Amino acid sequence: MKPVSHTNRLNVGKNVKLKGGVITCDILSVEGKIEASLPSASEIEIGSGGYFKGKAKVTNADISGDFEGELQVKDVLTIRKGGVVSGTVRYGKIVIESGGKISGDMQSFDSMESGR
Repeated sequence: MKPVSHTNRLNVGKNVKLKGGVITCDILSVEGKIEASLPSASEIEIGSGGYFKGKAKVTNADISGDFEGELQVKDVLTIRKGGVVSGTVRYGKIVIESGGKISGDMQSFDSMESGR
């Protein structure tokens, strides 16, 4: 029998609306709407039709829906076709698929460190 992974995953379903803060979460998966702060997580996944408004500090982000606010992504920010990211964004690396949109104050951690 394989060991079961006990990942702290929070799923916000399609018709769910959530407002507040997420204190402990490894992976936040958003299909519905959430207005919150996420001070530390391994990953945020915003599915098509999902919406996140607020602040998030994560290791990786995969956006197919909408993110509005302040986003810090230590490693890779991926914006999929149909994904929209707006606000203040800091990232290690960024991947934007054709049809993905990004607007606001965008800066890589590398350019911040070199003073560009």
